Amino acid sequence: MTTACPSCFTPLPDDQVVFRCTGTCPQTSDPVASEYAGTNVLLTPWYRASLTGEIKVLPSSVPCRRCQSRCTQEICPTCHYDIPAGWRSSRAFTVAVAGARGAGKSVYIGVGMQSLTRYAQSRACTVSPYTQGTLDVYNREYYKPLFDENITMRGTPPVSAGGAYQRDPLIWDMSGGPLGRLFLVIRDAAGEDLEKIVGRSKAFSFFSRADLVVFLFDPLRLNGVRQVLSGIIPDVDPKRLGAPAEKVLANVLNQMERSKAPMALTISKFDSLQQLPQANNPLALPLANPGSQINQDDTMARAALPPREAVKALDRDSELLDAELRTLYQELGQNSVVLLAEQAHQSHKIGELRHFAVSALGETPEHNQQLTLRGVSPFRVLDPILWGMAQAGYLF
Repeated sequence: MTTACPSCFTPLPDDQVVFRCTGTCPQTSDPVASEYAGTNVLLTPWYRASLTGEIKVLPSSVPCRRCQSRCTQEICPTCHYDIPAGWRSSRAFTVAVAGARGAGKSVYIGVGMQSLTRYAQSRACTVSPYTQGTLDVYNREYYKPLFDENITMRGTPPVSAGGAYQRDPLIWDMSGGPLGRLFLVIRDAAGEDLEKIVGRSKAFSFFSRADLVVFLFDPLRLNGVRQVLSGIIPDVDPKRLGAPAEKVLANVLNQMERSKAPMALTISKFDSLQQLPQANNPLALPLANPGSQINQDDTMARAALPPREAVKALDRDSELLDAELRTLYQELGQNSVVLLAEQAHQSHKIGELRHFAVSALGETPEHNQQLTLRGVSPFRVLDPILWGMAQAGYLF
């Protein structure tokens, strides 16, 4: 069985393994790790072992030629990231989340994992952090502000900045039920970094190798939408809004040369658009029908179905939703976003393409980024993840 590196998403080779020293050797700057991390990375010496005519099984450690200790920490041959214990014999589903600054990427991840945990429980499956780093970062950066303090998260820092926690992937262990055991790996990316990419960057090459790319489009980035909703929802600070979605999407697609990764082109903060019917404006027409897919969320109803039936139900539902959202993009004057994704699909830069709409919070935060008294009330947040898992053959 071959699984992918949890950082660069490159499949680990079956015929070779790389270990770094875990003894007394000092760390030095590693140019390969630094290039893939987007910032300077220090590593101890590393050594490669390969299968040969005499060596039929990959070793679990190698001797360090400098300090003579055993090197036991496996690293990725491509990006030199530490590989967790037991990783080679596992299955992993890798997700890359993209979008401009302020699109709600981190909030989507934070709320999505809580929703996935509840959904998994209905399937007799547990979802838990696999690494101590995942547990610490998720609790501190995602769970604490959203669920303990009832405030929005701070923006994701650039990868070169101090405290750039997103340099390490979030790794979750999904065990039990119909899946058996599957690792879910999520990589967040700072919108500021995605807005500034020039050409192809190894630091963001993981997008091309992901099992799923979720691109979040923030409708509140549009002046026309903010003006229509002024007085209906709390005003949005323009300073928190990033570059136009089409610019960031183009940068992300530029990292994906002939990729098989399916893309979930997703409108975030959809609760704001659901308030449009309160305004006397033509933009409200696509959302005025309470019976349309765009206003329904059957996630937990599908959770009561057998996995194969639930996947079929999601596919039917998301196909109808896709058609409604394409119309909505036209009404919003955002055909450029749809066209970019369609062209990427037709030129095989991405695999399948489907449109989704999510709301992680359920309502626009009030003043000073305070969440409303209702707290977090997610809408359709699992659609992209469950669809992507089904595309990879994981029926859940």
